[in-house]
Amino acid sequence: MFKKNFRTNGEIFLRFYVITALITITVLVVSISFRLDVWNQKELPYDDEQIGLDDQIIINFSHVVAENTPKGIAATKFAELVKEKSDGKMIVQIFPNGILYNDENELSALKQGDIEMIAPTISKMTESLPSWQVLDLPFIFENDEQVYEVLHGELSKNLLHELNSIDIHGLTFWHNGFKQMASQSTPLLEVEDFNNLSIRSMPSTILKEQFTLLKAKPIVTTFNDLYAASQNNEILAQENTISNLYSKGYYAMQPNITLSNHGILAYSVLMNEDFWESLNNKQQKIIEDSLDEMQQWQHDQAIALNKENLKQLRSINQVQIQALSAEQLNHWKQALHPIYKSYEKLTAKGYLSQLRREINTLE
Repeated sequence: MFKKNFRTNGEIFLRFYVITALITITVLVVSISFRLDVWNQKELPYDDEQIGLDDQIIINFSHVVAENTPKGIAATKFAELVKEKSDGKMIVQIFPNGILYNDENELSALKQGDIEMIAPTISKMTESLPSWQVLDLPFIFENDEQVYEVLHGELSKNLLHELNSIDIHGLTFWHNGFKQMASQSTPLLEVEDFNNLSIRSMPSTILKEQFTLLKAKPIVTTFNDLYAASQNNEILAQENTISNLYSKGYYAMQPNITLSNHGILAYSVLMNEDFWESLNNKQQKIIEDSLDEMQQWQHDQAIALNKENLKQLRSINQVQIQALSAEQLNHWKQALHPIYKSYEKLTAKGYLSQLRREINTLE
């Protein structure tokens, strides 16, 4: 009898303990929940840093020049327009100064899909597309207006169409400016001043022949290696735009600048073909509209920047700037005259005649 009562009392006590514990836990949970406002059904505040990131399209854009150059400024403007027109759904990430790829490997990186966009010089494309060397020919253009007409005319469309043969999507061309000559010790004014001179050349058959006709020694050097090669006296002279000579500090090693305006430096704005095809029509139009909108702006900015940089170079005591006389200019043209026939042997597409026709429409 004692054992039975003991068992009954113990069971009652245990049940009382369990019920009390459950009530206590329930009260605590409810109390904490109200404190944290768990049952508040209001929407959480919108966080644009977290919402929709998976829907963003990232376009990695690699180039080899400084951000304060015509190409660098244009790339930044392009990124701003794309972001604005897409409401932040398309982002262009820019990698300047060759920090991602240099001008020797950026084209292969684009074709392999390691990068979405590049803007190499025309000369860098001529190994794959020899006919593009029409834009490397010396003394074709007389002013920036002619350059704009050609870079955005029918010839430019034909050149961009050729990119289909190497599975690259061509978008447009950008202008940097007219090329000048810079040398270490002797101003390059007379044709004889080039004799046996080690001068940097881009990998273009026409550009190499240009310097060979002037009796110089062309040395193919990448843009990223040019500074070190100039410091080490491997390169004693180069052709380049004023903006590049200034922004990269080449004038410190090659302070004798000849204003020759003998050729142009232009860029082809390119996109990986597979990436382009992965975009829908609206996204492709955003890219095209952005480039169209900034076309004239880019050209004008390039001209203005080269003028400003020339003014800055003139203020540096060690820099000597001279222009070709009419007689010297004529000597240069005579020495380089055979180069046009050399180009016409490279291609039968008639691009040189087309270029001249487009220029003549402005006269």
